[in-house]
Amino acid sequence: MKLAHYAFGEENRDNGTIVIVHGLFGQARNWTAIARRLAEKYHVVTADLRNHGRSDWDAEMTYPAMASDLAELIGDVSDKPVHLVGHSMGGKASMVLALSADATLVADLVVVDIAPVSYDHDYSGFINAMRGVDFSAISRRAEVEDALSSGVSEKGVRQFLAQNVATDKDSGAMSWQVNIDAMANHLDDITGWPKDGLAEQYDGDVLFISGANSHYVDPKDRDHIKALFPKAAFTSIKGAGHWVHAEKPDAVLLTLSAFLKR
Repeated sequence: MKLAHYAFGEENRDNGTIVIVHGLFGQARNWTAIARRLAEKYHVVTADLRNHGRSDWDAEMTYPAMASDLAELIGDVSDKPVHLVGHSMGGKASMVLALSADATLVADLVVVDIAPVSYDHDYSGFINAMRGVDFSAISRRAEVEDALSSGVSEKGVRQFLAQNVATDKDSGAMSWQVNIDAMANHLDDITGWPKDGLAEQYDGDVLFISGANSHYVDPKDRDHIKALFPKAAFTSIKGAGHWVHAEKPDAVLLTLSAFLKR
């Protein structure tokens, strides 16, 4: 699948290309501020994963499918291996690509607040709340956030989910820009980790960035991570939770820049 994407720093292609991939319910625009800063030295591409943002919808929502989409995108935007950065679900898709037959497309890898393991997180409450929004009675995004409040207690999460609302330019009608049905049907795949079809390891440099207040990257998983990514290094961002890049963008930018110019 051809992924919708945004490009920055076209004139800096000779310095290498960075491809940045968002997480579940996210979109390329979540990384725009960091991408613009990185584009002062690099060619940067932020992508909308399938069933998100401006990318097409498809019933399949597995990591091999997402990794295949990324491989196609990388082939379109760069004639050299890229620096691949993925957050959460996008981090898993990026890791699967690095462990696939297309691993040569990945010069190095940055994984933001996720590990190559299965989680017991339950997103069905978010999905049910999103399905319950009656867009026929809504005309403003603030009303979407209010409609989500019955199933989503945290205001920040409601605001994050409401970013996925699209408004038709002609009719003004609002609708979800994410394929809720595909996500609902593949929640086990999204929270899980593929058991088959992956290489034993990826030998390139890998940096795992986690939020110090997040529990997504557990120290007990490091041996497993090291088995798959022998050159993995680990760092955490103080004061940040799971959405590290949104909570501490300057710290993430400094960390990424140091890794890229090592």
